[in-house]
Parts: sequence; C-alpha cells; structure tokens
Amino acid sequence: MEVEKQLIKLIGDFTGRLPEEYIGEYISLAKHNECAVALENLCTQLYEHDVVPAPGELITIRELAEEMNLEEDTWHFLRHSNS
Repeated sequence: MEVEKQLIKLIGDFTGRLPEEYIGEYISLAKHNECAVALENLCTQLYEHDVVPAPGELITIRELAEEMNLEEDTWHFLRHSNS
C-alpha cells in the first residue's frame, strides 16, 4: 500500500477521537501530495487533544514517518496505550 493510502486510512481511524474538521483537512492534504504535512499535523493534534494512539497506530505513524524521511521528533512525543 502506498504512503498516501496508508496515511488516509490512519487519519480516518482517528474519526471520533479528533475533531472532524481536522480529519477532513488532513485527508485532503494527503490526497494533494502533502503527506508529510498531514502526518505532522495529525501527530500535533493527537498530542494537543490527549489522544493516545493504540500500539498498532503508533507503529504505523512511526513507519510512515520513516518512509517520508521525517525526523523522529515528528512523532516520538506520542504515548501509546497499554490496551
């Protein structure tokens, strides 16, 4: 699965946990070849809204960031849940 599709799925997985306008905005960014911006913004808003990604979501975030050659500080501040 290409980065864009993986990212869009990941963003969609946070529906109901982040405000809907963010979800739509980040999906739009990803669809318009702004995947790095979408992922950075997603991570920031997850932190700001105290949304704790599930372990699998955190792995996906890390893998996408690495694939896009983003710095670790893009996502490393996120905590994962123990559930």
